[in-house]
Amino acid sequence: MILLQTKIEGTSYQLTTLPGQSFEKKLTRSIEDLKITGPISEFAKFPLGTVFVADEYDFPEDDHLHIMKEQATALFFDNNVFPISTLGEEKIQQVCDFTIDYMLDSGLYDVDLVIKPLATQFASYGYTFDWDTKTTVKPIEEGSMPSGTNIKRTIATHYPVPKREDCGFHIDADIWFLMVRNVLRGENTLLVGPTGSGKTEILSHLAKAMNKELFIQDMGTVQDAQSALLGVHRINKEGHSAFDYAPFVGHIKSGGIVLLDELNRSPLAANNILFPCLDKRRYLPVDIACDEGERCIPVADGTVFFATANLGSEYSGTQAIDRALLDRFFPIELDYPKVEDEIKVLMLRTGVDEKVATAIVKVSNEIRKQYKEQELSSAISVRHTLQAASLVSDGFEVDKALLSTIMPLFEDGIGVSERSKVLSIVSAF
Repeated sequence: MILLQTKIEGTSYQLTTLPGQSFEKKLTRSIEDLKITGPISEFAKFPLGTVFVADEYDFPEDDHLHIMKEQATALFFDNNVFPISTLGEEKIQQVCDFTIDYMLDSGLYDVDLVIKPLATQFASYGYTFDWDTKTTVKPIEEGSMPSGTNIKRTIATHYPVPKREDCGFHIDADIWFLMVRNVLRGENTLLVGPTGSGKTEILSHLAKAMNKELFIQDMGTVQDAQSALLGVHRINKEGHSAFDYAPFVGHIKSGGIVLLDELNRSPLAANNILFPCLDKRRYLPVDIACDEGERCIPVADGTVFFATANLGSEYSGTQAIDRALLDRFFPIELDYPKVEDEIKVLMLRTGVDEKVATAIVKVSNEIRKQYKEQELSSAISVRHTLQAASLVSDGFEVDKALLSTIMPLFEDGIGVSERSKVLSIVSAF
């Protein structure tokens, strides 16, 4: 089965899959990027935003999902259930179980305000369920879960995905699940993605949700690895040499989240110091400490390491991450938000209307597209789109706000300069 929803994209009425679902068929692209077709005129008989369930569909091509109307049933709209008695007792049970389980596991819906009332409405058509059994979750203890334990619903219940309205930031549900899971499993995690894609911000929300302190070690500013990560010798008041431990030592003893920010700007000398912290040994070797000082500092239980890395030719001072270091991390790739999500973030955080937010995001995405095609040397981050929207909110015209924010990132030159290309893109919108 698959859950679908109707939406408007530009002037086109379309079908989209609800996030976080999967098919048995191996896809050549993510489910969100599939071309979805069906008898739209039939789906359009229901209100825009109606959720449908389809239990049969086909793939005319690997990137094309086709739904036929007789294979899809309208389930609910705006928390109100459509009549489903024609499905029959067995089918009603299957469809409703699938829908409620998806909503519980995704972490995108409020249990008391959305899921439970919806299940109660389904019950009026013959759906039976034991709510206590369906929502009972095992207590979570870091590092104590046996390998193979399915904890997705437990995570969704204990640590639901932060809502955009609460945090002013869009967080992908699958990425959130992976990050929480890795903290609970004690896995080192590497967040990879372009600057401004929210790597550090999502970590701050994770730390808050899991009641952990976040410590940031800026690896890009490390000049001397020993003094930055271990400490230095100083002359005390008595004129004797004393070892002063670096703040990083306290971080690994905290039981919190330690972020190795911009790991790909870290000097190679730092790797050998970090290796024992990041593997099964779980200790920091401080061989340069004084005789009376602690020379082997264990990483505290509950302390978990995250790292970030920016990718792209425009990031000066970066280098390929050592393979031995990379192998000690679980990689998670972050990208810019989807168009509709970035538009909503701009509207929420700056107060601009949808038309302005849409123009800013479309310009930025065209620049990002040309950057990926190596037509431009720099991309536009969410920080930049927020800056442009903020200028509009302060009274600037949209084109001037965009040019003020974006143009300094590009150089002029002989012939068709980058700035000329950017000006053309802004003018087109």
